[in-house]
Amino acid sequence: MQPAELEPVVALWRRSRDEVQPWLEARMGHSREGDRRFFGEVILEQHEVWLAVEGDRAVGFMALSPGFVEHLYVDPPEQGRGVGGALLAFALTRSPRELSLYTHQRNLRARRFYERRGFRAVAFGVSPLPECEPDVLYRWRPSDPSGERGDAPGQQELRAEVERQPPDGIDETG
Repeated sequence: MQPAELEPVVALWRRSRDEVQPWLEARMGHSREGDRRFFGEVILEQHEVWLAVEGDRAVGFMALSPGFVEHLYVDPPEQGRGVGGALLAFALTRSPRELSLYTHQRNLRARRFYERRGFRAVAFGVSPLPECEPDVLYRWRPSDPSGERGDAPGQQELRAEVERQPPDGIDETG
């Protein structure tokens, strides 16, 4: 990620969190400076970060660890346009045998999003301090024991986006 991209991506991250989990953001009281510090010192330092871009602006980002989606956020005005699906499909190319992630139990929109893409809830719990928010662990595998395909739609869409605007589309950072 280029230094000039940090501020707009952190702002996108904040807008998305405010939109999808206002109950948690109100309780946590994160400052803008705290968001910048956490993003720069934790997310960028500990994970592989990928951006979804349109033209010269980020419309979403994803932070990956091996086999795990740590963060996936899409700017609220861009939600429902395939950005999250493209990021998730790209994550599956990085972890084609198994991919896991957590989301909050109350985030029903995210839960539906992952379930439509073949992820299965495998455990329910509570996120660690300081959040202490009920969460759910989701896992994707190429097929589950019921024989249903776990393929996530959008992989062809991702390739089309990358081919349409190279090097825009999905950019590696971190």
